[in-house]
Amino acid sequence: MYAVVVITAALIVVPVADHRLPVLPNLIIVFFVLMAAADLLTAHLLVQQFLAGGRLATLALSSTYLYSSMMMAPYAVAFIRMRRSGASSTSAEIYAPWLFYALALGFPMLVAAQQRVVPVLPARLSGQDRTRRRANAAVAAAAVLALVVAVTILVVGAAQWLPPLYQGDTLTAAGEWAGWTAVLVTAVSLLAVSRDLPRRPPVERWVVVAISASLATAILHLAAPHRYTLGWYAARVGLLISAGVVLLALLAETASLYRQLSAAHQGLAAAHQDLDRAHRELSRRAERLTVANLELEAASNWKSDIIATLTHEINQPLAVILACSEELTHEWDTTTDYERRAAVQALGNRVTQLLDMAAHLLVLCRVEPGQIHTHPVALPVQQALTRVTDNLTKQARKRVSASYGPPGAAVWADPVHTHEVLTNFVTNAVKYSPGGIHMSASLDDMGNEVLFAVSDEGNGVPPDFVAHLFDRFTQAEQSGGARTGAGFGLYLSKLLAEANQGQVWYEDVVPHGSRFVLRLPRAQRSPQAADSLDSVDGAATA
Repeated sequence: MYAVVVITAALIVVPVADHRLPVLPNLIIVFFVLMAAADLLTAHLLVQQFLAGGRLATLALSSTYLYSSMMMAPYAVAFIRMRRSGASSTSAEIYAPWLFYALALGFPMLVAAQQRVVPVLPARLSGQDRTRRRANAAVAAAAVLALVVAVTILVVGAAQWLPPLYQGDTLTAAGEWAGWTAVLVTAVSLLAVSRDLPRRPPVERWVVVAISASLATAILHLAAPHRYTLGWYAARVGLLISAGVVLLALLAETASLYRQLSAAHQGLAAAHQDLDRAHRELSRRAERLTVANLELEAASNWKSDIIATLTHEINQPLAVILACSEELTHEWDTTTDYERRAAVQALGNRVTQLLDMAAHLLVLCRVEPGQIHTHPVALPVQQALTRVTDNLTKQARKRVSASYGPPGAAVWADPVHTHEVLTNFVTNAVKYSPGGIHMSASLDDMGNEVLFAVSDEGNGVPPDFVAHLFDRFTQAEQSGGARTGAGFGLYLSKLLAEANQGQVWYEDVVPHGSRFVLRLPRAQRSPQAADSLDSVDGAATA
């Protein structure tokens, strides 16, 4: 409707278009400034629509408005030089009219061209992210700038070959031909854009107003073949008003989109508050669930520890029972009565040991992890070491030697736990060291603690594994597939030592070998304490 009004208004002015008016330089300057600013703002609004997720056609249309705004600069310079040099100068006859011709005709031609070019471009260009779209917009702006520079250089450089469109202030025959060409091209562009108009978004439909203003300008230039006439001024005022209408329409569309966005934002804020409340409630429930899961995980780990303890510890007495049985079965005729009685006694001790172990593990199963109950007594050092050697096999006893430290020294600890730790050290040494094994006991520098040490002549523990030696389920590998350390036994030894206010650690032996140390608090030995230990002889686990 506005396009029809613009063209109708131009046709109404046609009969009086050649009416002479005074030269109004201030009006012309205002036209230059306002026209360039309106087209530049329109290009900015369109490119923002494209960056927000618009179509490539929107970017192309923005580039067209940018061309119109930038082309205004060389035209304005040429017009100012025309005013200074007179109506018969090259600026007046060639530069200014040809640059205005490129400005007025270039806009509809670019719009019509993008109607054909944009549809054949890859669809993926429209689906790019914002960073890629910014890059595309920058490329488009650079291309428009290059086009404006090229058109300006072409007009200025080819001025001697271009026919003058004005002679003085009057159109020449070439100027009339250029005017009719502009009318034809603009009318065809207007028809092409109008046919495609219903499929375009609102921000792109207003281009028909700008093209109709270009068509009205071409009509008025033919109707008013002189400068500074009513038609000449009306053409420029029409361009300026049309540019302002398009700009206001885009601003109104942008304001409408902003209001919709604001309403959506308020709804989103309310939904976010509801979501935040639900999230806080979910977080509280998740925290309670996490605590419950940690408790279940701790209980599960403790059950696994108990099963691993049973699996690890039960193998050692069973191995002794198997060895003693084989010894009695295959060497009965070659063994003495004393050796037979010793083997049978060892078998009995191991059976008793298994029963005590089962009772001990049953107690462990009933307590929480880290709450190992101890029954400390004054345990003589010599008795603790002798019990370890007595429960070894015949072959192992031949490799183990012991030194008992200060006479009468005793530790304050659970005898079963102490025996488990020391026996674990010795059996590991027997298993992984081919040479002799030595057990010893000594007092620390202050004389308040007893240090039990089990030394062997093996290959020792790899340096990078020492820090993990007493971790649960860890074993170090040596070259050739050999294993060193005890997966769970050393971890259990650490727990039992700490439960009895003690400590275990590992030391390297020079030039080779290992030394495992158990530190326990010292106690004064009493005859009553010694008698109480006789009843638990053989009850320790290996």
